[in-house]
Amino acid sequence: MSHTHRRDGHGRRRGGPDQARGRPRGVWGAALALACAAALTACGPDGGDADAAGAASDAPTSPAATPTGTGTPAEPAPSSPPPTSAAPSASAKPGGIARCETDGLALSLVANGQEMNSKYFDLRLTNTGSEPCDLLGHPGVSLLDAGGKRVGEPATRNQDGTGDGGAVRLRPGQAAHATVKTAGEGVTDGRCWPEAATLLVYPPGSRQTVTTADLAGLKVCGDSFQVGPVGDRAP
Repeated sequence: MSHTHRRDGHGRRRGGPDQARGRPRGVWGAALALACAAALTACGPDGGDADAAGAASDAPTSPAATPTGTGTPAEPAPSSPPPTSAAPSASAKPGGIARCETDGLALSLVANGQEMNSKYFDLRLTNTGSEPCDLLGHPGVSLLDAGGKRVGEPATRNQDGTGDGGAVRLRPGQAAHATVKTAGEGVTDGRCWPEAATLLVYPPGSRQTVTTADLAGLKVCGDSFQVGPVGDRAP
């Protein structure tokens, strides 16, 4: 006697695909629940790893270099150069030697004889300072009376004497020399200027004066009164 078996929805496959594979659905649900519980324990608000992560996130970080247009980190701007020392207030002096100033010069006049129809005098400017100085050119020379009024006219310039037109360097105690020339009284029939009391001199390049009352017998006659350039020795 044979039996016929029917496959319907109430047969062996009633348990569904999971039962067919031998893995009931309840096993997967339990495993998933255990995994979530473990994750909540590790990541929960009281977990040590969560505290460490929070501390790490609060730690300061160094800023990253800003990329330039070429994709390389931007180089820092160069620092400003150190300030340079200020320039000295006084200008440099030619050759490193100053021009002789009147407060460091002494004036004297020495008779230097007579030749032909002229009389000569050695005008000396002596360096009384502690440093060397230079003189260049002609001094300005005038005569004053006892009241300080000029006698006659200032001396005109000539090239008499030992000066060659160059600068004269005076060490302390040294003198520059200029030749003063006038006509002899005898050749002018006595036509001479009134007697002077003071010799007034502008050293070369200066607007200040030095004076002396010792005229060494200088008397200007014949309206001839001349001075040469300074030199380094007496005429």
